[in-house]
Amino acid sequence: MDKTLIQSLVDAHPEPFALVDENYYIVACNKKYAQAYTHLEPSEIVGMKCHEVSHKSEKTCDINGEECPLARVFRTQTATQVIHRHLDRDHAPEYVAIHGSPVFDDSGALRYMGEGMHPISKEVDLVFDEQKMVGCCPSFTRVLDNLCMVAGTDATVLIHGETGTGKELAAQFLHRKSSRCDGELVAVDCTQFTEDMFVNELFGHEYGAYTGCVGMKKGLVELAHKGTLFLDEIGEMPLSIQAKFLRLLETGTFRRLGGTKEIKADFRLIAASNRDLKGMVERGQFRADLYYRINCMQVELPPLRHRKEDIPELVRHFLSRRVMGKHTSTISQPALDVLMRYNFPGNMRELKNLLERGALLARGGLIEPEHLPDEVRNYNPARDQATAVREQEFESQACETCAQPVTMEMIQHTLEHFRGNRRLTAKALKISERTLYRRLKESEPVS
Repeated sequence: MDKTLIQSLVDAHPEPFALVDENYYIVACNKKYAQAYTHLEPSEIVGMKCHEVSHKSEKTCDINGEECPLARVFRTQTATQVIHRHLDRDHAPEYVAIHGSPVFDDSGALRYMGEGMHPISKEVDLVFDEQKMVGCCPSFTRVLDNLCMVAGTDATVLIHGETGTGKELAAQFLHRKSSRCDGELVAVDCTQFTEDMFVNELFGHEYGAYTGCVGMKKGLVELAHKGTLFLDEIGEMPLSIQAKFLRLLETGTFRRLGGTKEIKADFRLIAASNRDLKGMVERGQFRADLYYRINCMQVELPPLRHRKEDIPELVRHFLSRRVMGKHTSTISQPALDVLMRYNFPGNMRELKNLLERGALLARGGLIEPEHLPDEVRNYNPARDQATAVREQEFESQACETCAQPVTMEMIQHTLEHFRGNRRLTAKALKISERTLYRRLKESEPVS
């Protein structure tokens, strides 16, 4: 094919684009591709390998744990899309959606891959004030790929992950990248309300709906109209409310408390839970019809202990001035080594809190191991494994009563077994930590 024609076709692409052969060599690219990743002209990039330009690495991206779009295109001879983390012309990281397309010659033989780039991080602004989606390990980029795949649709998404893994941040990402981004993202913490409060908060009320009611109130469902409704810890929603909410999803209408008028509700639903909802369905603790209604697309957020290679970058982010303000600090290698060994049951939320504490104790100086809590410095993986075995044994003993409502007697007994450890207590009882805290608070005597 004529080189001038090839270059004209490449230049016609509105986004960074390159043609790459089977051996990773760039045979043509447009000016936007060159400017995105280098300070060179397109003609100077021809002959370089694609991973040398985009990853600033002599290794192919599959060796670094990412799925290589070129290998997949040449293997399947079909188009593909993946999410990679590239380094721009100034070596700053950015997340990019890569669309790889097969390019055939006149005889039908596959000659090149057309590689189109779409920067995700700049499009949706992955920085939300002090929060940022950070990571480069394969488990994180797979999650980001799934989020990007579903974000542009109106499909219901169920986000599953342990406490502190960033479920609300993922919901924010989905909302910002959706067609409803101009509407509201209304977050509902399902652990915060009693059964009676839930109806009022979700659906609102009319004037005079109950004794002392002095005005009309719009519910959270109504406020999410044309936007996104995010139900955090949906597993804590009472069964009676689940029935009302299912009717809302099926009919698209609801009535305010004390009202008779059917009100239209047009929102996208994103739900999140740290509990095993399918297991709750089997035990009769969660409605099967609601579970299958919300489980259209499930996104699993990996715990921090499964993405240890992201910890150094997360530490740098959390210690930046944007997050810490005047308490910004740096960390020593021994202190970072301590964090790399730790298991982080509280995940990224715990990491951020540990660094805030360390920065305060270091008074803006270098965070050393002594600025970290004893349980972090003295963490012993073998002891943690033994605790996990005891926890599993206790859960198996308690499974006969797990289908029953969790009573205060069960809570106290489990707390005593785990010597006051609320995380293990909540896990054994199959309730969230926030629910446990709320139940304990409700049981405190009124002074």
